[in-house]
Amino acid sequence: MKPNSHPRKRLFRRGYILFELVLALTIFAIAVLGLAKALNQALETANLLKRDQIIRIGMRNFFEELRNKPLAKMSTTYMDTTYGISYTSTTEALSLKTTSGGILSDMYNLTIHATSSFDGVPQEDTLNVYVYKPAQP
Repeated sequence: MKPNSHPRKRLFRRGYILFELVLALTIFAIAVLGLAKALNQALETANLLKRDQIIRIGMRNFFEELRNKPLAKMSTTYMDTTYGISYTSTTEALSLKTTSGGILSDMYNLTIHATSSFDGVPQEDTLNVYVYKPAQP
């Protein structure tokens, strides 16, 4: 009888190969789960950056529209129905002094609030800009 042909040794060798296979599959599954989690986090980060970019572009466009309006019409609200973002603007007169002690007239603080909710997470962003609007005749 050959040394490797013993039935007990052959059974032990088969069990050892099965154990190696289960161990290899477990390591592979853990690696795949780690990659899936990393991919999910990358997608969440990309969605956050996209949301911020949409709000930033919307605020800039809203500001450009307001900039050309008369002062009385600068305090307004606009709803972007595509992304569900509400833009609200308010103006406040400023009293700024020059270095020589004079007062700058017709200067206003324009505040734009953007209120949104993406994936059930509410977010508020604010933009403050000083604008010069001379008195309308």
